[in-house]
Amino acid sequence: MNRRLIDVCKLKENIITIEPDATIKEAVYQLNKHKIGCLIVMTDTNILGIISERDILSKLGKTSVNDEIHGVKISEIMTPKEELIIGHPEDTVEYLMNIMNEKKIRHIPLVSDEGKLVCLTSIRDIIRILLKDSKAKVKYLSDYVQGKYPG
Repeated sequence: MNRRLIDVCKLKENIITIEPDATIKEAVYQLNKHKIGCLIVMTDTNILGIISERDILSKLGKTSVNDEIHGVKISEIMTPKEELIIGHPEDTVEYLMNIMNEKKIRHIPLVSDEGKLVCLTSIRDIIRILLKDSKAKVKYLSDYVQGKYPG
């Protein structure tokens, strides 16, 4: 597969972001509202990190009282920029899929050479691309076997 990560991003809609001073309660609201699994933590155009369902559940598991967690700031539990695994426009979908599998992550932000956020890719996006490619290959091979191409 030679598809580049930028091809996946063409299928994406808006990226939902959150500020580092927002609370877990606000993050959970956004995740549920948009039916997504993570948010990019940003100020203006600067990426500061990522907050995922897994980060929130991890914090919840370490909290003794439910009320404590609602006020926790995103900046306290997010994966910071320094630890963030990112993709680049020229990375292939296959490469990205291998990284996600190896690192056991479901989301990777695509960042331009200038450090600007281009899109957020999920394992669901990868599956969608693989499925689309597979359907095209099946159609081509089926047409070939049925003699629909001049030979």
